[in-house]
Amino acid sequence: MENHSKKSFFTNMRRDSGELRLLISGLFTVISLSFLWAGYKLMKVGALGDWKIVSSFKGWTLYLTSISPGLLVVILGAVIIIWGLPRVIKSL
Repeated sequence: MENHSKKSFFTNMRRDSGELRLLISGLFTVISLSFLWAGYKLMKVGALGDWKIVSSFKGWTLYLTSISPGLLVVILGAVIIIWGLPRVIKSL
């Protein structure tokens, strides 16, 4: 009789396997949705922040000031989903 050892789910994945793509896409989506949820909760609570970002580079000046922390986190979550998720899926 042949001895076939059973491999676990994580050790049996190849780079081109569908399970790995599903796992990475799922983790990426969970992280993105947690950013959106955290931003929503910050906006609901009414968290306020007073801060400034001033940066200059080769004659260009970037000046951001006093955006709601919740709105910033929601924007980051949306950018992760819209810009990052297709790149992650495409690179697999």
